[in-house]
Parts: sequence; structure tokens; C-alpha cells
Amino acid sequence: MKLRIPALLAVLVVALTGCGEGETQSSSAVASAKSSPTATHRAIVPNLVGKTYLEAESELEKLDYRARIVDSEGIPWQRETVPDEGVLTISTSPAAGSFSGNEYVDVRVNTTEKDFLAGAKARTAAAEVADAEAKIATRYTYTCGGVGRSREYKTFKDVWVGINYKDGGTACTIKILGISPSSKTDLLPTELKLVDTVAAKGVTILNPGSTLERIMNLCAKLDSAYTNQATTVERQAEAEVALTICPDAPHAPALRSTVSNPRIVDGTWTVGQTMEPGTWKTNPGVKGCYWSRNSGGGDIIANDFVDFAPDGVTVLVSAGEGFKSSNCGTWSKLG
Repeated sequence: MKLRIPALLAVLVVALTGCGEGETQSSSAVASAKSSPTATHRAIVPNLVGKTYLEAESELEKLDYRARIVDSEGIPWQRETVPDEGVLTISTSPAAGSFSGNEYVDVRVNTTEKDFLAGAKARTAAAEVADAEAKIATRYTYTCGGVGRSREYKTFKDVWVGINYKDGGTACTIKILGISPSSKTDLLPTELKLVDTVAAKGVTILNPGSTLERIMNLCAKLDSAYTNQATTVERQAEAEVALTICPDAPHAPALRSTVSNPRIVDGTWTVGQTMEPGTWKTNPGVKGCYWSRNSGGGDIIANDFVDFAPDGVTVLVSAGEGFKSSNCGTWSKLG
């Protein structure tokens, strides 16, 4: 009996050891099963409709799913395209409340990749324009008024309500970030666009900064002699462009008159070239005014010396004629 007990104990030890190994293997198998990918994901797909794609992607990642973005027709987006907050989820496949047979969930969105990229480009362009306009609002300094009354303003609208607006005299002096516009070579795209618009109307641009300065000054304040100066193609173009950025200026009627009602001053003019055909009239109250219409060969067609005209002098000229004015002041085209 003493010999059999150790043998029996050995058998029991072997049996118990075998059982322990079986349990260890079973636990390892379970752990391995939990840690390795399964053929079917058992996480329920949540309701993501109305969320941005970025939000939907984040929620799916928390459930160990990988999101795939597709458009409303099921066409996949390229992975290098990054959607923004405007791209919204309209459905998922599989649908909310079910689970996927693999690691992927297709997230259908409210726009195609092509439309998104076009819209993103437009939004970027609009943001650039807005940024440029914001910079314009802070980069100008308008100095207006004579000695002892000089004031600085940040915008042309500030000039309109300032003490210098109605004091006559000359236009304001403008600087861009402390530098005269004529010396600026790094104009913003929005500023260059104004200059290019003037050029497109047949004006030769010698200095873009100087052209810009005149445009901005037309919005701020007019020189007291502005309405009595001859209208050139350049002056008309600059006035027209100025009206696009300050149509509500108190002096906008004078700018519109420059565009639609050309003016000439005393001198010799060729009708159809330097002077438009039509009816022209002087300012009221002219005195000692002499004018003449001439044929192409220089012969006088009609002329007159006006001692005094309280209502002004009116003359009709035709293309091909020459026109001469002396001491008549400013003529404005009617109609």
C-alpha cells in the first residue's frame, strides 16, 4: 500500500496538470479570438444622417469602422480630397441600426466631389477678395484740408463726414501704408483690378499707383475745379470705375455727369475725335464768349461773339467739323 500511494499521487498530479493546460489553452484561444479581426463587425451602425462627413467619420472610427465617402449616386470620392463642414451625410450603407459584414461603412454625402472642389475654389477666391478688401480698409490714409485745418482719415467715407469735405480747395492726399501710391509696386489684386478696368476702356496706364490714387481720390473728395475741367477718355474711365466702389458718395452726381455728359473747355477741338458730336452748352452767365464752327478745310461755318448770356450759350456741332472756343469757360454736352 505504501508503494501504491505515491504512484496514485503521480497520476493525480498528471491529471490535474493536464486540466490546467487545457484551461490555459482555452483562455488563450478566447483572447486570441478577441484580439484578431473577425469576418463580421458586430457594432451597430449609428444614425449619422444630417451630420457632417467629418463627424460621421469620427463616430465610425470609435466603433472600429472605416468610413468611405461616396456621392449621392454611390460614386466614391478620391481619398486625397478632404471634405469640409459643408459636406453632410444623407445616408449610410449599411443603414443605421444594422451592422456591416466587414470593416467599412459607406457614407453618402450631399454633393459630388467635382461640385465640392468647384465650390471650394469659389469659396477660396471669395475669401481672398474679402481679405483684400479688409486690408484696403486699413491701409489708406487720406489727408485733407489746408494749413491749420489738415485732418487725417482712414476711409473715404470718413472724409465725407469730416470738417474738410465741404471746405472747397483741392482734393485729399492719399498714402498707402505711409507711401505715395505712385511709388507702390505691390498693389493688391483688388486694387490692380480697378486699374485694369480703366485700361480696358482704352486708357494707357503709365503708373498703376497714380491711376489708383486718382480713383480713390474721386471717391473721397473732388477738386473744386473738377466740374469745370475738360472730359478726356481717361477722366471718364476713372470716374466710371470710382462709381463702382463709391456709388453713394455725396458728389456721385458730378462723377456720373463726367461719365454721361462730357465737358470741354476753351480751345480748339475736332468734332468726332476730341469732342463728341451733338449739342453743347456753356455754364450760365458767360461774358465776352467767342465760338466758331469750321469746316474740315478750315472755313468758318458759323460763329458768334456773346457779350453776356445769363442762361448760357448753346451750339450744335457735327462730326468732321472743327470747333473753337475763347473765353466761354466750360461747355457740357446735353443729352
